[in-house]
Amino acid sequence: MHNPSNQPPTQLPEWILKYFPRMTGLWLQTPNWFHQAVRFGMVGVLNTGVDLGTYWILTRFVPYFFNAPVIAKALSYILGVVNSYIWNRSFTFRSQVRSLKRFIIFFLINLIAVGINSGLMALALHVLELPEWAGLLMATTITMTWNFITSKFVVFREPVN
Repeated sequence: MHNPSNQPPTQLPEWILKYFPRMTGLWLQTPNWFHQAVRFGMVGVLNTGVDLGTYWILTRFVPYFFNAPVIAKALSYILGVVNSYIWNRSFTFRSQVRSLKRFIIFFLINLIAVGINSGLMALALHVLELPEWAGLLMATTITMTWNFITSKFVVFREPVN
């Protein structure tokens, strides 16, 4: 189902229309980029679960990783990125284009995001001397914004016909 980026989706389940008429009306009046941002956040929560869950399983149940948490984290992060690509392509941005090139670009953008996130955390803690929670909030907010914008306008941009 292709949805032009400036049009909100109009098909909602009947039960939502029936039980949440005010929220439905508000939702249908918001621009599509807002819908994408909400879906992007939902996918982010799922990715975090894949990343942390994989890490936990590897380090608790796979003997090789008992003493190799960094390798386990690298693998769990990679699985989170693969999960992110699949869900953002099909659910968030609803792209019909499937290509290895797009996946590679997505993966590289996510590697850059790790650097941005770590760099911002170091800046917050060691230069700005912010509390840890403030550094986490700043790094996460800026990195999520980077990921959303690059996903929307670089990776999943629809080709011009």
